[in-house]
Amino acid sequence: MKISFILPGRGRSGGIKSTVKAANGLLQRGHKVRLLVNKNNPSIRSQLRNLWLSVHCPNGNDWLDLFEGTVERFNNIERCTFEDGEIVVASGWWAGIEMRRVKLSAIIKVHYIHGMLRDSNQMRAAWGENIPKMAVASYLEEVIEKTCNQKIVDVIPNGVDTNEYYPQVSENQRNGVGTIFGIGYHKDPETILGVLKKLRQQCAETPQRVFSVHRRPNDIPREIYHRLPSLEETREIYSRSLVWIMGSCSEGFGIPILEAMACGCAVVATDCGGPRDIIKDGENGFLVEVGNVQKIVERVKVLLENEELRQQFVEKSRETVSKFSWDSLVDKLEEVLNRLARNGFDDGEN
Repeated sequence: MKISFILPGRGRSGGIKSTVKAANGLLQRGHKVRLLVNKNNPSIRSQLRNLWLSVHCPNGNDWLDLFEGTVERFNNIERCTFEDGEIVVASGWWAGIEMRRVKLSAIIKVHYIHGMLRDSNQMRAAWGENIPKMAVASYLEEVIEKTCNQKIVDVIPNGVDTNEYYPQVSENQRNGVGTIFGIGYHKDPETILGVLKKLRQQCAETPQRVFSVHRRPNDIPREIYHRLPSLEETREIYSRSLVWIMGSCSEGFGIPILEAMACGCAVVATDCGGPRDIIKDGENGFLVEVGNVQKIVERVKVLLENEELRQQFVEKSRETVSKFSWDSLVDKLEEVLNRLARNGFDDGEN
């Protein structure tokens, strides 16, 4: 198959990471795969920021660097060339909007939906075109049917590589809690800051660890903040934590949950979409209502104080991790795209 994935740009988001993993897997299986990436014209400020990152963050800040095939940059997608029968996958909401501009009838368009948007009108603008749709999590089936009056052809969850994420230190070197800080609305930074503050007040001796792609906010102490850590550094941050917290208000899937589980953490996450496909509340982790700072803190404290329960969650988490791999993603993605290719240029109703 000839397959093109449309991406909005560079970065270290979960959507870009999963797309690169999928594209590499298909490429390794002999398919012709390329990434079509929006060519931004960054401001002077952005150029200076990128220069700073290249000097101070030599570990890199871009999942695109891991792609083993061709990356084509575009300003206007209508100027890109496509072959008859080529499968063009819009990865994420921006790519969904952009792909509407491609009017060719001899290609197979596909939406790969990585998460919901705040506004139903935005979702219809992104995914309203009547073409086949895949999603990373089961909750998106109801969302897309309700907002776009269309069905998901298949749910294809993300994965984790246990050769990259595994316990890096011995159990007696593990302590404290960890989390990821993001500034976007979906990451709910206010909730994360609130949880960290309450834990500092109520568990003053409990170490905290935070990593992020963003500049450190004043509310988080400098000594616990890790910006753009390498894979090795990220694995160690997970591995040294007893409990991992995800406090988002919306997650398409929640790759960090699997990464933390693979590294031996017990996880407390908000019930914000994607985590429902990973965590069974009270069995392999805790799910807490979105924005409930006090409940998150209570659940974290339970796991810090109850070693038996925490170990139970860790054992169950190992079983969970075994069900999610990048190879499984590629298997299912290849099967779905092959099916769409065989059925021709359908309207997404199969």
